[in-house]
Amino acid sequence: MSHHEQTASARKSLLLIAALLLAFALPLPARTEDKKVDSSLDLIPADAAFYGAMLRNREQVDAIANSKVWARLTKLPYYQMGLSLLKQQYEHSGDFAAIRQSMRQPENRDLLNLLSDAVSTEVFCYGGGNWVDFLALLQELNAARYSELVQMLKNPQLIKGRKDTQNATVREILRALANNPDKLKFPDLVLGFKIKDTNKAEVQIKRLESFGEALAASQPMMQDRIKRVKVGDSRFLTLNLDGSMVPWDQIEWQDLEEKPGEFEGLRKNLKKLKLTLSLGVRHGFLLLALGPTTAGVAHLGGDGPRLASRPELKPLVRAAGRRLTGISYSSKALAVQMATTAEDIDNWTAVAKQFLEAAEVPEQRRKAILKDVSALASDLKKTLTPPGASLSFSYLTPRGYEGYDYQYGEFPDRDSTQSLTLLNHVGGNPIFAVVGRSKGTLGRYQTLAKWIKIIYGHVEPVVLEKLGEDGETKQKYQEVAKLVLPLLKQLDNITATMLLPSLADEQSGFVFDAQWKSKQWHPGLPFDKELPMPELAFLVGVSDRALLEKAMKAYAKLIEDALTTAKENLPPDAQPPFTKLPQPQVKTVPSGKLYLWRLPQEWQLDRRVALTAGLSEKVGLIALSAEHAERLLASKPLKVEGGPLADRKRPLTGACYFNWPGLVDAISSWLIFALEQAPLEKPLPGGEDKKQRQELIRHVRAVFDAMKAIRVSTSATYIQDGALITHSEVVIRDE
Repeated sequence: MSHHEQTASARKSLLLIAALLLAFALPLPARTEDKKVDSSLDLIPADAAFYGAMLRNREQVDAIANSKVWARLTKLPYYQMGLSLLKQQYEHSGDFAAIRQSMRQPENRDLLNLLSDAVSTEVFCYGGGNWVDFLALLQELNAARYSELVQMLKNPQLIKGRKDTQNATVREILRALANNPDKLKFPDLVLGFKIKDTNKAEVQIKRLESFGEALAASQPMMQDRIKRVKVGDSRFLTLNLDGSMVPWDQIEWQDLEEKPGEFEGLRKNLKKLKLTLSLGVRHGFLLLALGPTTAGVAHLGGDGPRLASRPELKPLVRAAGRRLTGISYSSKALAVQMATTAEDIDNWTAVAKQFLEAAEVPEQRRKAILKDVSALASDLKKTLTPPGASLSFSYLTPRGYEGYDYQYGEFPDRDSTQSLTLLNHVGGNPIFAVVGRSKGTLGRYQTLAKWIKIIYGHVEPVVLEKLGEDGETKQKYQEVAKLVLPLLKQLDNITATMLLPSLADEQSGFVFDAQWKSKQWHPGLPFDKELPMPELAFLVGVSDRALLEKAMKAYAKLIEDALTTAKENLPPDAQPPFTKLPQPQVKTVPSGKLYLWRLPQEWQLDRRVALTAGLSEKVGLIALSAEHAERLLASKPLKVEGGPLADRKRPLTGACYFNWPGLVDAISSWLIFALEQAPLEKPLPGGEDKKQRQELIRHVRAVFDAMKAIRVSTSATYIQDGALITHSEVVIRDE
């Protein structure tokens, strides 16, 4: 080895030793999987059907109470006056005497302090996995409501053979209950409240226990139903209820049963039905639980995997270091239970078959219809996507609030591969704007059109058959169909071959603003100052401008053809007012062209109000004025400072922007104007009424200014790692 190689080798060895020493000397970063969310989440079992938590409640209230905005509001004379009146009412009014007397007792003051403490730090709600079975039972009960109706339609003789047809639905519901004895139980529900002093909570529970014992002593039905039960290392106060307390034997079961003893087993199960209410302190939480037993409480913090270990919760675990304010979760099993399934579609098909048989549709026609019903069911099944769990959480930031919403599953109709260029065409700083991009619109339209034609093909023969005896009506129907059907065929052709292909970009959006102002929107509304009016606009992304223009001309011709047909065939008293559409005023602007249709002068509206279509190479829109249309057609970046929409080139499937101060300004202008113009019932002498009005307006302005502390809300939606993710932010400035 040469001297140079030896030197290089020694240098590498020294660098390796230095790197190892540095690695041991520096603190290791915390592993993601070792992070824990500082909340009740660590107690929740992995099989939870749903879970939600509100955190840092007192911290958020204190932030408002200590803000500059709130300080300004509390200094207002009307606020001070109202506060003084409330205090005086409480201290001296007889209406509050009972409350004042109650608050003199230390134990009641302790109860009030406990309740305040309970909602200050964290409140959570947890539903056990048995909620899935419970919802399944509810769905079966709902389906049972219609089962008897189908049977009665299928066999009308059943109606004549029953003493009371109103019991039919009840009977089917009871049968559904009888067929699902394993699901006939109350699901577990637990409400939890984080508390600082568990001893004070135990004292209040003891007070409630004493009240319950006194109640049990006076009510024989409550004997031995209120007791203490050990749950882990805690003792919970429980109230045990069961089905034996319900007078089931007073029900006339024989009127509901078609066979003697049909519901005997159900009656026994209903009498065994149990509901336990539990109240106690465990894991630093005051817990109130409902369920068949205390198992729902026992599972919290018990053995087995936790909800935080589920893969759907990974985004929340990664956010464990944030100042979380809210968490919401629902399981995949719950989503599957609530979603439409292939089995549901098969059931609908079976119901359709029963209805056709009950309606005595001829066999040949019934077979043809059922064949298409099966094909429709097949098409519907293709649109089904497996549902998944959902997760959302929010947290405090120096700018306000930020949050994420995760919807797991498949989203074949959403496109998250491109940026939303329409965000550059919402006017820069509107009051509200929402933009999104879908995919497969043309295919969905073609499927819809196909089934409309198929359904019509089955309905028309039935209609003609029903009209068979009325030759004149049948002839009129055929004449109308002969005129209308070609027009509908043209409408379908234009939409499928021109409009939707020209909008293959599949972006769309809606904008709400209020930047235009006028002193006289209408002669009946004369103002002495300019006031804003709403500006509405709908936008689409354009892929083929020439094809879109061709589609619009084809639609215009189709409408004129329809009007001409109506004029030629309708009686004189039903003639359309015109057969030619009014030609728009065409205005060329730097970004494209505007097409204006002025409103009739007799409407006496401000002349700026005009239905306006705007078109450029990439954008099409409809607005209520040329001013708004031109503003949107021009490319102008959305006015945001950071947040989810800071990167305009980011691929998204949806975006939303809400300018709260803009809305407040638009509303406050009208309200303050109304206050300035409103007559006083009893004018005060010496100009005092004017001073009073000005003082009221000053207070109203102060309230509206305070509301503008919420600056802007933005959200961005995209697809990533099998989830539809919405990242949102609310910016708040305490100025």
